[in-house]
Amino acid sequence: MQIECDVLVVGAGPAGSSAARSAALNGAKTIFIDKKREIGDPVKCAEGIGKYLFPYLPFKIPRDQLIWRIDGMFFWADDISIEREGSPWDGYSVDRKRFDKWLAENAVDAGAKLFTNTELVDLILDEENNVKKAIAKRENHFLEIIPKVVVAADGSESTVLKLLDLYHPKEGDLGEVKSYEMRNLDLKYPHYEQFYFGDFAPRAYAYIFPLSKSVANVGVGTTLSKKSLEEYFDSFIHSEPVKNQLRKGKIKNEKSGKATIRHLTDKWVYGNTIFVGDAANQNIKPFIEGILPAIICGDSVGEIASLSIQEKILLTDEIYKNKINNKIGKLFGISNKSTNLVYDLPQNIENKAAHLIYLGVFSNIITDDNLKLVESNYDPVHIKNLILQLR
Repeated sequence: MQIECDVLVVGAGPAGSSAARSAALNGAKTIFIDKKREIGDPVKCAEGIGKYLFPYLPFKIPRDQLIWRIDGMFFWADDISIEREGSPWDGYSVDRKRFDKWLAENAVDAGAKLFTNTELVDLILDEENNVKKAIAKRENHFLEIIPKVVVAADGSESTVLKLLDLYHPKEGDLGEVKSYEMRNLDLKYPHYEQFYFGDFAPRAYAYIFPLSKSVANVGVGTTLSKKSLEEYFDSFIHSEPVKNQLRKGKIKNEKSGKATIRHLTDKWVYGNTIFVGDAANQNIKPFIEGILPAIICGDSVGEIASLSIQEKILLTDEIYKNKINNKIGKLFGISNKSTNLVYDLPQNIENKAAHLIYLGVFSNIITDDNLKLVESNYDPVHIKNLILQLR
């Protein structure tokens, strides 16, 4: 079976559905495909979104999608605890399975055609590395899709990146997360997202993201794994700061996955292929918040793809990045600084010092303004005293 289209979007997560919706609204014949049988399943996400990003969205999120109110954030490391509330710390939890379906339905309502259970398996390129044909497998047959523009919205382990031979992540470029939805919890802060820094989450963090008074997504992440993620998770849930909250917990669903920490490519546009979402490292650090940035960037990508087909603009990396910078460039600038502060720490820093620096950066105690006070002395005692003075 052969299909022609203006825009082919690979992936029907927040970035892909937003891009498909925008492309269709801007007049492009749009197809978006996803290898999952059911959109949004399985969930590989902590499911938190920040209210500070709402003004940048291309559409309003209906109230029934916001399943739990988050008033602020709690941070802990080495017996130091810090609480933050109000903007930009507040937000909501969402049900990604239901949320992603709603986003995909929006794209379909806008005119995009969705193919589920459809996996991209090959790309046929011309001499200038433009995609001339995409081969996708659906059930027991193959689809040949002939697009004018391809939007790669297929995540941190992007098949498009791999097929274009652009996927060569180095150690630390991706974070690994072991996460479960847990029930029957005795949450100490049911309306706060909780972040913990310790040996149970090397060069990353552990978290408790509430979904209700007694249900939460609980996980650990790492960019520098020396043990299995399961061991790190077990160490965290039995650690002193959280064990009373989690001791009666029952695991319901696994929500583990990978997160993009650093750019996987030098550009976001290669030929007639444009990357968006986690494939383009479009999340906000240090929290690696990706759901709403993906929607925001996806909306721009769909518009750019459609306008380029209509020959109203050129499909270039510069035009794309300028568009994103005009929308949320300030936030990505802050994000890049956070990456430098926490995820690019020298490897020889003592673990306890790294945990404290993470605590300081995540809670916005350590900033560019006082970073030199940290860099002058990486001794954990010095850093701990500095945080206690500044908090």
